[in-house]
Amino acid sequence: MSDAFEPRSVHRGRFRPFASFLMALRFLTRMPVPFVRTVDPPPLRDAMWMFPVVGICVGAVTGLALLLAHLARLPELFCGLFALAIAAMITGAFHEDGLADVADGFGGGATREERLEIMKDSRIGAFGTLALVITVLARASLLGALLLLKPLAIIVLVAGAAAFSRALMVDLLWATRPARSHGLSVLAGQPTRNTTLLALAIGGIAAGTGGSLVLSPEAGVLALVAGGLALAMLRSLAIRKIGGQTGDVCGAGQILAETAMLAVYAAAVAFR
Repeated sequence: MSDAFEPRSVHRGRFRPFASFLMALRFLTRMPVPFVRTVDPPPLRDAMWMFPVVGICVGAVTGLALLLAHLARLPELFCGLFALAIAAMITGAFHEDGLADVADGFGGGATREERLEIMKDSRIGAFGTLALVITVLARASLLGALLLLKPLAIIVLVAGAAAFSRALMVDLLWATRPARSHGLSVLAGQPTRNTTLLALAIGGIAAGTGGSLVLSPEAGVLALVAGGLALAMLRSLAIRKIGGQTGDVCGAGQILAETAMLAVYAAAVAFR
């Protein structure tokens, strides 16, 4: 596993956007990237500024799937569920798995050690099941609410939410100490301050500008605030429950931040 995220490159600090994109794409999705090592990839922590760019790609495909289902005159909720299914196929349900583990651990463990042990268990419990059902249905219904907009507007909003929520993952990795001495978040590494700021800038511009142009400046700003607050609340809870972040916490943060942003967009559409 370490071979996948510990490239042989010694050219640290070089600006290689294509190589960074491939590294981020390989980490965040199940998309085949067979030639990633031939471009001399940087360490993953240096490529994290491309997380929101990968989010834009995933979000754009999700939005397109939503529109295709809508063109088939399927119910709005089904359209949203279909779009999320396509997104899960692309990401391997990477973030959903983290959300389920966090819900089981935080909900079922009495001590820090018990919570971390439950989060390592691949089996899903009642808390994880409830968390997945609620968030999947919530996101599906929110995506369905966006179908009142023009096709390009829908893709812009969904891609923006996917981008900024993944940028917030980078911020979480930078600002919060790991809860374990090993694990996926430790293996990925801690991004630098500049890498984090660049990721937040890319994701923030994508989501903020998209929301402002499609809906209103207020909606664009409120979506960013909602996403940030969702992650901040999860971060505070994670510090209290397990003493820091893990890969599962990062995945849960992405889902919750994206859901909060979609809720703002859906509300703005309803009040237009």
